[in-house]
Amino acid sequence: MLPQPMAAAIGFECGVGPVGRALTALLVALGTAPAQETPDRLPPAEQGLFSDETGAFDVSGFLSTRVGFLPVAMPITEPAVGYGLAVGLSFFHTSPPVVADADGRQRTIMPTTTMVFGASTENGTWSTGAAHLGIWDEGRTRYLGAAGYANLELDWYGRDESLGGASVAYQNDLAFLYQSIRFQLGDSRFYVGPEYRFLQSEATFAPGGSGPGIPLAELDSRTSGVGVVVAYDDLDHPYQATRGLKGELTLRQHAEWLGGDFDYGQVRSFLIGYVPLAERLVLGLKGNYDVTGGGAPFYDLSAINVRGLAKQRYVDAQAIYGETELRWDFAGRWSAVLFGGGGAVGDSLDTLGQAHWAGGIGGRYLIAKQFGMRIGLDLAYGDDEWTIYIGVGTGWVRP
Repeated sequence: MLPQPMAAAIGFECGVGPVGRALTALLVALGTAPAQETPDRLPPAEQGLFSDETGAFDVSGFLSTRVGFLPVAMPITEPAVGYGLAVGLSFFHTSPPVVADADGRQRTIMPTTTMVFGASTENGTWSTGAAHLGIWDEGRTRYLGAAGYANLELDWYGRDESLGGASVAYQNDLAFLYQSIRFQLGDSRFYVGPEYRFLQSEATFAPGGSGPGIPLAELDSRTSGVGVVVAYDDLDHPYQATRGLKGELTLRQHAEWLGGDFDYGQVRSFLIGYVPLAERLVLGLKGNYDVTGGGAPFYDLSAINVRGLAKQRYVDAQAIYGETELRWDFAGRWSAVLFGGGGAVGDSLDTLGQAHWAGGIGGRYLIAKQFGMRIGLDLAYGDDEWTIYIGVGTGWVRP
């Protein structure tokens, strides 16, 4: 799982959006490999842009080739950072593997994937980096690594909006490194492994100095932490699940002896579940509970992460939030979704502040049947504003 500050810098969240309520659109630009002594126009199936069964637009064949790079361009219209564009280049090393559990049940898991990305907006925010997801031994060993740099132009609302809805602008030059590997425990669906995370932050508040309630020592600082991840995964598919559970519990400790400037602990947890209600109707549920110990810098607090609510706006020591989604596969490759969620932050569970809610509707198109990959658009309402998200997979995709 990508940590919150890193997800903001990368521009992708289990899934996908730069910092804030990223209004993102996906424009897929696909080409074919140079051919030697081939006809001027190859059959659609060989081009890999259409299904050889129905003739529908489908990029499975293209992504399965050795030149199957997926270029993406995601327009950004996030109010906090202005208009801009995020671009990336993904390479799927294999098709999504199908594995068999000890009980004989077959499941599809994520394929080995490499990605490079960059983003820029009109207010000066920009980021660049690379990530790699490695899957070995039929998914028994899973690796995730990412590194990059971001110049973020953001707003600070205080802990649990302690500034009363007002905000202070700040700039944060953030470098990040994340490494994680986990191993399957026997024939179970549990995975355990270590992780390492490093953040280098250089923040400046306008018109100078620190922000309200933020010590000067947190402005030019770094965090370095190690942790252990306990995960469970029995989803039937990573991109279009219809049944099963997926969850993670991460226990992380940041320390000066690891090269950081702070000593504090973190707990990050989530649980995702899918239940088929009918042949074409699937209910998805997601819940998160995050805790950040005392001594953490302002840029690494727990935060609500729900479609329709601004990321990194509602932050404090603890955050509890969740979301539900109803998907209806109503016609061929087309699906409709109805979603809603909310959360609250506070110093502890006993002192959680006001709950914040959001919801909306969306649509999906199965663009790569072999990969089970859908592209879609979500229209969400929260904080008295409408936000559009366009992305690949689901809003809950996590390696």
